[in-house]
Amino acid sequence: MFRTRILPKTLLVLLALGWGAQALANTPTVRVSGGDDDVQDNVRAHISVSNEPCDLPAWRERALLRNARQNADRGLRALGYYRAQIETRLERDNGCWRLLVDVEPGQRVIVREVNVRVTGEAEQDNAFRQIFVNRRIREDDPLIHSNYEDTKNLLVRTAADRGYFESQLREHRLEVDADAGEARIHLWLDSGPRYRFGDIRIEQDVLNDDLAYRFIPFNEGDAFESRQLIALQQSLNASGYYASVRIDTDPDEETLRVPVRVTATPRPRHGYLAGIGFSTDIGPRLRLGYENRRVNRRGHRYSTELEASPVRSGAGINYEIPLDDPNRERINLSSSYQQEETSTSDSERYRVGAAYLRELRTGWIATTSLEYEREYFTIASRRDRTDLLMPGFELSRTRSNHPIYPTRGWTVSGKVRIAEEQALSSVSFIQVRGRAKTVVPFLGGRVLTRVEGGATQADEVIELPTSVRFFTGGDNTVRGYGYQRLGPRNADGEVIGGRHMLASSIEYDYLFLPSWAVAVFVDAGNAYDTLNDFEALYGYGIGVRWRSPIGPIRIDVARPSDGRDPFRLHISMGPDL
Repeated sequence: MFRTRILPKTLLVLLALGWGAQALANTPTVRVSGGDDDVQDNVRAHISVSNEPCDLPAWRERALLRNARQNADRGLRALGYYRAQIETRLERDNGCWRLLVDVEPGQRVIVREVNVRVTGEAEQDNAFRQIFVNRRIREDDPLIHSNYEDTKNLLVRTAADRGYFESQLREHRLEVDADAGEARIHLWLDSGPRYRFGDIRIEQDVLNDDLAYRFIPFNEGDAFESRQLIALQQSLNASGYYASVRIDTDPDEETLRVPVRVTATPRPRHGYLAGIGFSTDIGPRLRLGYENRRVNRRGHRYSTELEASPVRSGAGINYEIPLDDPNRERINLSSSYQQEETSTSDSERYRVGAAYLRELRTGWIATTSLEYEREYFTIASRRDRTDLLMPGFELSRTRSNHPIYPTRGWTVSGKVRIAEEQALSSVSFIQVRGRAKTVVPFLGGRVLTRVEGGATQADEVIELPTSVRFFTGGDNTVRGYGYQRLGPRNADGEVIGGRHMLASSIEYDYLFLPSWAVAVFVDAGNAYDTLNDFEALYGYGIGVRWRSPIGPIRIDVARPSDGRDPFRLHISMGPDL
């Protein structure tokens, strides 16, 4: 004979679970019949019985049914049903009760007249004209009270946002003739005068006043817009000079001006960076950095960084000088040293450069640069040295709905650089590179796509240094293959890289836990020297994604299409876009 023992604590848990399930089952509910889904949903939204006990006393039933009818009627009127028939009754069952609401909506009220007007200075304001063009209430549409309220509130809010501080809603009437099934709407906003920006002052001790005032996107005397104040706050916060920004305004009724007072608290002058990472391309990585956020009151700043890993190590410094539009325009002076040792090449590169960066009004970032590089490199047992003076130009833009885990977004970049043998360079070439990535939602998950390519006009690939040649394979190009192990080969079968490259990827991931996702993917691509030599190789596999506190971490298992390895493990970190 088998006997089962239940410990006291286990018994208490089971009793608690059973009681909770019973309590959940014995809760008053509302069931609505009649009308379409919108009608039923709105009636339910206006009736609440969740706070009522299951043992509702009989003497309270009449009041509850009466209140339910009144609330259901409000819900129906909100949708334009003013002559609805409503019946309510209680049905007791299983120790509790449910409220039954039967409705016959009847004839719906139609809007026959819409009279919305704006007088005063705002009459010529295009923002109000857009309200009329895109208004949600129109003649011959069914009456929906929320559309009327939304339009009324939008008029008042737009007036406040655009500086009509003396505006008044002179008329706001909704006339309903229930017998005729018609409604008439009258809205009249008298805007009064529009205020303008007055004296603008920034209280801060970080930058010269001349530079600090360049962050202001408006001038004294401009028509007031609240979005300009938001833009000012965002501009100062994004500058990196300030820890907090407070903006105070006080409209003056006599002068019709809005003085602006900005109080900006500085960030600490010095910043430090220490981080560790890992990827299968370069192994464990250590990063150390230092930033001086304000070298002087002209807004100059610089940052230095040291990186060490088994494959790639180096150090660099970047000095930044803001220009006329300090958040959109700057000059970067930089210098770096990098040593890289892969299975296909060794290189040691010294670089100095200057770049002019400007964010265009369209959101694109244009970078014009001039770089000088000296590189010592070894590829396929051949050691060489090159000196390159390279002017370049790049356009890039990124848009997404989340900086860490976007469900929709894209990034695009394109760059061209040139070297000429007659201008302090060891070799002549023209090179174009491009890259695009997208993220879109699909079937509850995300589809991530990537396309990148490059083309070089040069006499021979063996004249090009490692940093100019193309290789593929690894975490970020074609998974399933080792880092930079794909490309044209010499007569001995050694990978020497190519003048051109094309690679792409498509991936689907699905979030099955708040911070974990599974993924499937296919990568394709290769480096090549001529188009006739191009042979796409594929890598396909599965992986997991962890949204860690320091950013996305990807762990993938990929199989190469040529079968040189049964599979390869890839671990990488970094943003999706």
